[in-house]
Formats: sequence, C-alpha cells, structure tokens
Amino acid sequence: MRPEQRFLAIVEHVSENGLSEADRQRMVRTFKRGRRTVVKIAKIVGLMLLAAIVIPVAMITAGLLFGPRGVEGLITAPLAVLVAWAAILYFSLRTRTTRRTIRTVDLAQLPARTEEWLDRQRPMLPASAQPQIDAIMFRLEALAPQLQDLDPQLLEALELRRLIGEELPELVAGYQKVPYALQRKPLHGGPSPKHRLIEALTTIDEQIGRLQQRLAEGDLKSLATHQRYLELKYKRDGKLE
Repeated sequence: MRPEQRFLAIVEHVSENGLSEADRQRMVRTFKRGRRTVVKIAKIVGLMLLAAIVIPVAMITAGLLFGPRGVEGLITAPLAVLVAWAAILYFSLRTRTTRRTIRTVDLAQLPARTEEWLDRQRPMLPASAQPQIDAIMFRLEALAPQLQDLDPQLLEALELRRLIGEELPELVAGYQKVPYALQRKPLHGGPSPKHRLIEALTTIDEQIGRLQQRLAEGDLKSLATHQRYLELKYKRDGKLE
C-alpha cells in the first residue's frame, strides 16, 4: 500500500470514530502539502548534488582543473559549484505562487495555484473565517480534474478564472490591508470587515459550487450523447454488428 493510501485509510478510520469532515479534509490537505514540500526539497538536493559532480567532471574533461593553471582551476571549480547551487535555489524558490501568477497561470493549474496561495494566507485571516476557507479549498481540489481539458474560452471557464483567479485574491488581499484594530469593528453602522469577509467567502464558495455543477451537467450530457452515438453506430436490434 502506498504511503498516501495508508494515510487516507488511517484518516478514514479516525473519521469513523468522531473526526469531523472538515477536520478530515484538513488532515488530507496537510499531508499532501507536506508530501509536495518533501518532493520539492528532494529535487533541489538532487540537482545540487548533480551540479557538485558534473561541474568538476566537466572541468577535468576540458583540462581546466588540473591543466597548466591548476591552482586557478582548483579555485574556479568550487566557485562554479556555488554559483550553480545559488542558481538552483533561486529558480526553485522563485516559483512561489503570487497574485500575479494566479492571474496568468493556465486554466488547468488555476485551482492548485489558488489553493496554494490561499493556504499561505490562513495565518493572516480570522479564525472564524477558517471554515469558509476550508470549504473553498475543498472546492478547488475537486474542481481541478474538471478543468484539465476544458476550453479556456468557455463561459464557465471565464467565470471561474475571474472568480478564483481575480476576485478571491483581491478579497483576501483587501481584508489584509485593513488595520488589525479595525477588522472587527462595525464601520459606518454596517457590519465589520471580518463579517464582510466571511460573507464574501461564503458567496464565492457557493458560486464555485454552482459553476462546478454546470460543468458536471455538461460532462454528463456529453457522456450521454457519446453513449447514444456508440449505440446507434455499433448496435442493431440490441446486438453488436
């Protein structure tokens, strides 16, 4: 049994003994996030080890390490390795998702990138908004397979890009700009910024759900049409031709 399957089996067992659905989903996301982090670190370490081996070998092959100017080669080799390590770390860590990358990322990667960005915003958002964040992240995870082959110019695709690629990040960033002392105070006789945030997150969650339903209905219609086509093409009087 794979580690992820073993972990999910443990979570399911604990769920049967009183763990709520929200807590179960949070545990699964935490496990997946930790696994992605470990894989990313392993890739970085692997690239650094490869650079430490390939660069000296390449310099020896070119005759630069122990050639006429051997002392210079012995100094250049460690410097070249250090430069390569710095480049690997820079290009590996600079891929961190930002609001700008969310706006421009491919549609198929949009749910995962938005989920990654939103998860990093948790510590800066109120505890009372965490259930709404959990719900949205669960929606994003379920939405990802539906967008893999979706036409980006489809109406639902354009609405999803605007909703989770623009409006959601703008909402969260706008709340974070409000001074902490004012976040929980009613403004101008209306609700507090915290209350407005929770209501807006709930609205976004519901709208993502409606768009998911529309996409699912389209998939079901396409499946039914294809099934009918196959029946008409290959069946006659209930028998295969």
